Order: sequence, then structure tokens, then C-alpha cells
Amino acid sequence: MAEVMTSPTARVLDRRLWRIDQGARELVAECYRTRTGRTKMIWLVPEASLRGLLWVEVVGAATADPSAP
Repeated sequence: MAEVMTSPTARVLDRRLWRIDQGARELVAECYRTRTGRTKMIWLVPEASLRGLLWVEVVGAATADPSAP
């Protein structure tokens, strides 16, 4: 991963935001972390259309319990 973060504009996928509706999941946003530690959220659907249960997936985290912070 060190070679990925050498560019000043490099970003690493940190989190995904899913909408869950009647058992169907839809990816609605992705959050990227820059080399400097800042984050940027990319919305894939209009934010005003978000209703219902949202689930945050932490990308790259190795945990046995999906509800763990």
C-alpha cells in the first residue's frame, strides 16, 4: 500500500455506505482517505433520495464481529 499513497492525490477506499431496503442492498456512497488523512465522500445517488436503513461497511478492517466499531 505504500506505493499507492506516494502520489499527493492518491486516495484509498475507507468505507462504503449501503442502503438496505426489503433485503436488497444498494451502494449509495464511498468514502476515501487521502495521504494527509482527510476524507472525501463520493455520493452515487442523490442525497435527498436517502430514506430507510443505511449500513456502513469498513473496508479493509479485519474483524470477526461486523457490529464492532
